[in-house]
Amino acid sequence: MWNRLQRRSQQLSLGSERGQALVLIALAFIGLAAFVGLTVDAGILFSYIGHLRRATDAASLAAANQFRENRDPVDLSNMAFEMLELNGLTPLGVVAKVCDLDAPTTGIWTYNDSSLCPGETNPPTGPDTPRKYVRVETQLQVNFAFLPIIGWDSTVIRANSISEAASIDVVLAIDVSESMTVDLCYDDRDNDGDGIDDECYETTGPDSEGPNLIYEDDAATCIAVTIADGPDEDKCHPFEEVREAAKQFVGRMYFPYDRVSVVTFGRLPTVHLELDGCPQPVAADALACVVTELDDIQVEVKPLVGGDPAVHCDSGGTPRGCMTTNIGDGLRQAGGRFCIDDNGNGDCDRNEMREEAVWIVILLTDGAANAASAANPPTSFDDWICPASTYPPLNTDPPWCRDTDSSPGTRHPEGDAEYDADDYARDMADFVGCPNPNLPQPVDGSCASTAPGGQGAVIFAIGLGKYVWDNPDDPTNPRAGEWLLRYAASAGDDGDPAFDPFCDPDPGTKVDCGNYYFSPTGAGLVRVFEAIASRIFTRITH
Repeated sequence: MWNRLQRRSQQLSLGSERGQALVLIALAFIGLAAFVGLTVDAGILFSYIGHLRRATDAASLAAANQFRENRDPVDLSNMAFEMLELNGLTPLGVVAKVCDLDAPTTGIWTYNDSSLCPGETNPPTGPDTPRKYVRVETQLQVNFAFLPIIGWDSTVIRANSISEAASIDVVLAIDVSESMTVDLCYDDRDNDGDGIDDECYETTGPDSEGPNLIYEDDAATCIAVTIADGPDEDKCHPFEEVREAAKQFVGRMYFPYDRVSVVTFGRLPTVHLELDGCPQPVAADALACVVTELDDIQVEVKPLVGGDPAVHCDSGGTPRGCMTTNIGDGLRQAGGRFCIDDNGNGDCDRNEMREEAVWIVILLTDGAANAASAANPPTSFDDWICPASTYPPLNTDPPWCRDTDSSPGTRHPEGDAEYDADDYARDMADFVGCPNPNLPQPVDGSCASTAPGGQGAVIFAIGLGKYVWDNPDDPTNPRAGEWLLRYAASAGDDGDPAFDPFCDPDPGTKVDCGNYYFSPTGAGLVRVFEAIASRIFTRITH
């Protein structure tokens, strides 16, 4: 009896243990399922986080790309939303924020982020000038696969990215020599933009233009007509087309984020407007300021003979001070706008320059360099760079102050007896375009060792008219202007003026290549300035 009871007790104990094991196994399976579910849902979550971050970076870059086109924050937000959709996401919300300088007057504070404005430390900005930062903030709902079992269906994740459209500091270096009152034209080409091909050699009839000319006048005459008729009746062509094309170009810039300086050169350079010379931060006032400066510029009249060398040319039978296309000093003053040396020590006060901006010089001229001054302004006629071998009695025919072995031939170093206006202009192109280890404009290239004091700026060079590539006064080297401008464009492209992959081998005359552009007449300059404006680039900074 006792044995039967003992066996029965053992059987009941084994049955209880089996029941407990089943409970434990069931709980283990539930735990394992929960662990697998958490792992899968965590993988889904982190996958979406990475995807959202990458898509938000792309969206901020797309928004910044629109920022440079002067789009408002609503447009920027829409562009960011479209970019997230292109990346396969359906965001709950997307907003692009900027330092909205118009918010106090428009009331659109939804899109304003004060941390992007000047004076804030995140991201770092300059004390005065705003930068083209765009912060894109996104939200995305992530739906879980297993967690809904316990009532957790989804969660909302967020990401943000800051990108920057490059702020631009542009110096317009414009030729105002008297030849800017002669606009050459070409047969069977629409020279004046009226949609009709011209016949330039028409010399009779009411539309007579004379041989190969649209307009021909001297500076004194067209300036007098301008003064008599008022500022809207300017008669100096192609300079009026230069003025209008430049105004359209600056109209595409985004003030006050971008800045413009204006430098002109004829015999001597003149700085009409510094980069910080226009009011901040009201964009309309800044644009009006630049337009006013451009409207006030006039071409130069022929220099007088004798007297003050800063005003007159040499009366001793030499062309010193009489030549009127001082490209070298124009470049020198243009490059000096980025880094102003108030102390006279060859360096600049970092408070006077924008390290984050893209530095650009747009050089426009209608011929080759034939003037240069070793001092600005020259205090004696000896200050003018004009080798004796280039003028009478050694050389009775022009070009003067430029020898015949200029571009692309021998280049004379400074101090050489044959150092001329073309050599000086090339040195100044190096100064503008070549890098300087003490400045924050990194440029790789071969000229770093030859021009350690360079500015590292980008140079766009524009040749205007026939004399750039076919100068009748220079039969030995009629393309001197074209060669010089291509050299400057190459120096300001990659810091290597010796080689330009877009212009080497020589593509021929009248051909755009690299940062060099050619316009046969003033009417074609709008196309050139539009092409340059389209090459502003964007970069992600955070």
